[in-house]
Formats: sequence, C-alpha cells, structure tokens
Amino acid sequence: MKLILFGANGGLGQWVWKTAIDAGHQVVAFVRTPSKLDQADPRFPQLTVVQGNALDADAIQAAAAGCDVAINCTSPAGGDATIDLARSVVSNAAAAGVGQFYMIGGMGALWAPGTDRTVLLQDWDDADAMEAHGMRATIPRAVIQRMTRGHLASMAYLENTGLPHTYLCPGAMFDGPPSDTRVVTLDELGGRSPGRVSFGNIARVIVDDLGHGRLLGHRVCVSQS
Repeated sequence: MKLILFGANGGLGQWVWKTAIDAGHQVVAFVRTPSKLDQADPRFPQLTVVQGNALDADAIQAAAAGCDVAINCTSPAGGDATIDLARSVVSNAAAAGVGQFYMIGGMGALWAPGTDRTVLLQDWDDADAMEAHGMRATIPRAVIQRMTRGHLASMAYLENTGLPHTYLCPGAMFDGPPSDTRVVTLDELGGRSPGRVSFGNIARVIVDDLGHGRLLGHRVCVSQS
C-alpha cells in the first residue's frame, strides 16, 4: 500500500515509517523539516519526503494523491489545535482520494473499564482507580482535560465524516521496540499497565492492521504488561 504519514520526524513517526517500509509499503513522509529525514538514503527507497504544513490544504492534497492510507502521528497539546489539525489532515487527504485513516490521540479518550465514560474527564475523579490502571497523574489535571477534550472533538469529527478510521489512544509513549507483551483492546482501557507503551508497539499495531482494517471504527488502547 502507499501511505502518507504526518509527523514522520517524531519518535513515533520514525517507528511507523520504518515498520511500514519493512513490511513492504511505500511511505510519503509529510514533514516541516525534510533535512531531519535523509530521503536519499539508499536503505529506504520506498520513502518519499515532502515538505509541508499540516494545515496547508493544497500541500496535503498534492502529497496525498495516489495514497491509500493516511496516518497522523502529530498530536497537539489539545483544545482547538487538535481538532484543527484533524480537520485539515482528514478533509484534504480524503479530497485527494485517501480512503482510510489512523489517528493518534490520547488515553484520556478511552472509556473507563466497564463504563461508558471517558477516563480522565472531570466526572471521573477516583484517584485510587486511576492509580490501579497505572495513571498516577504526572501533569496537571487541567492539562489532561484540555488534551482529552481536543481528542474527543477530533473523534466526533471523524465519526461525522463517515470515513473509515481508527483512533489510537496510547498513554505515555517511550522509545523502544515492539514486545511480546503487547495488549490491544478496543474502546476502553486494557492490560495491566496502560499508562506507558513503546513507540514500537504502537507502530506494529498500525502496520499490522493495514490491508485488514480489523481496528476500523474503534478507539484502540495499546498497552504492555
């Protein structure tokens, strides 16, 4: 398949494009700073690097032409920036003919296990329950709430478009390879330690789903025990 990847320069983005290329896919890396990726590297002939801004409609539509899938690894800090980015990436890639989307959100957009409520919104203040799921707060609650609201708004926008999509909802991510202890759950928190997950595990879940679409229509928790 041919993929367009937003945020390819970041820690997660680099894991995604390398994993996708290893699996035989072609990747268009849409980045602000091409010099951070060596497009002339003979080890990666399936990688094309395109410079552009993720809010530039013309640039996205030109870069996404001929692509089957868009993957967005750029995740702003919440609020209007998150939904503005989602609208730009999705609407313009779709206008260019892209038919499937994988978007990176945050763990706060998942449901608390056994409920229909999101995990980190104002109405779920059970600190003991949060800690039991590996979610001891390390940043202010107000910041988490702002991020969560942005991701929920992006999810609502995607649902309203009717386009095939998957919303990945990781906790704190760190640089590291995929592991045999990877756990994938749909729509709610899962696994014994959802609070931290490696870039490699997230990348592996996305790339493994390409061409199958088993995760389409879901918010997806990737964790590791």
